[in-house]
Amino acid sequence: MFTENREAIDRSFNFLLTSRALRSVSLILVNLSLSLYLKALGYGLIFIGIVYFLIIAFNVIITLLFGVIGDRIGYAKTMIVAEALPLAAMLGLALSVNMYVIIISAMVGGITGSPGGMRGAFSPGMTSYIASNWPEERERVGKLSRIYVIASVSSIAGSVLLVTHGSLSIYYGAVNSFRLLFGVSAGLTLLSLVSLFFLKERRRPKKTTHVMKRESFSYMLRIIVPNIVNGAGIGIAFPLLPLWFELMYKISASYVGVIFTIAYAFTAAGSYISGKYLNRSKISAIAVSSWARILQGVMLIAIAFMPFLALTVIIYSARSLIAGVGSPMRSAISVRGISGEDFGTASGIQGVFTRSSQLTSGISGYLMEEYYPLPLLTGGIMQVAGALVFYRLIRSWEISHNFK
Repeated sequence: MFTENREAIDRSFNFLLTSRALRSVSLILVNLSLSLYLKALGYGLIFIGIVYFLIIAFNVIITLLFGVIGDRIGYAKTMIVAEALPLAAMLGLALSVNMYVIIISAMVGGITGSPGGMRGAFSPGMTSYIASNWPEERERVGKLSRIYVIASVSSIAGSVLLVTHGSLSIYYGAVNSFRLLFGVSAGLTLLSLVSLFFLKERRRPKKTTHVMKRESFSYMLRIIVPNIVNGAGIGIAFPLLPLWFELMYKISASYVGVIFTIAYAFTAAGSYISGKYLNRSKISAIAVSSWARILQGVMLIAIAFMPFLALTVIIYSARSLIAGVGSPMRSAISVRGISGEDFGTASGIQGVFTRSSQLTSGISGYLMEEYYPLPLLTGGIMQVAGALVFYRLIRSWEISHNFK
């Protein structure tokens, strides 16, 4: 798996694209379905919110563990181990309706409920793998953009599968139809896991510290602080978003699938635009990624009070386009000031704080019980605040390091 052959590494990137495509179809389907599935089983909003709290709490630990071991055993191997967990989770969801099995499966699989179009692109070790093998930032953004495009396009297939739930329910019932779709997800995740065995990676710098270098830690703090604010907003607004659409506009699970299918197409377009047209030396990555997140927050606030479904779909699709534009650059920025030997640890620690902040999902159900717009309004405000903090901290680092 380790190699110094640049051509071999470049060729193996196609296997990573294959894995992210399959992973996206699988995880998007499950992330969109889980809250709807729990409601179909008869559980209330408050209970569902608590379930997501438990899921995220467990994944805080897993994220840090994978980040630390990635610097030592290799990021490709880390992705392989990490991919085995959602495979076990999908099988658990498909085979049992026992609440304990469902919760444990969701926890192990990292099914945090975030329905973003690039949900399947992310896994422990992935950003570190890209950063390690392609050191130049514009090349990193290019690789990440390709991954996000393929993940977003594949997410469309995941949401289309949810659309079939209505037809399947006629023959199998609502609950068993969800279980059947979870079985499909398990098969796709297995194929994703197999693809990862063909990855090649560059030999990394030898680990010289127990945790990380001082300069890596200093830069990492600049990423963590805004991510905590943004993550708290995401935790409140997004885990129950598919269920929010269903309840707010009184539509079926299949219709929810249609909405996200449209949104994911726009996310894919945004990622393509970012990699193809914005990934240039004269473009300020921090400005683009910060403004993208500010607009995402503003649009989330607008959606919270939108009385018409058609307008909500238009705004959410525009928001998805902007999310696709900003994400590749933001991911590249997250490892910009990190030493090569610390990529995994830094990504893991960043993930811990981001996921910890998303424990606010525990109150999402309470807020929705009180007033439907509250989760989206609160989440949107926090996303804008996080973007402003992100710009200020990273821009000051760029100025002090004469970064262009």
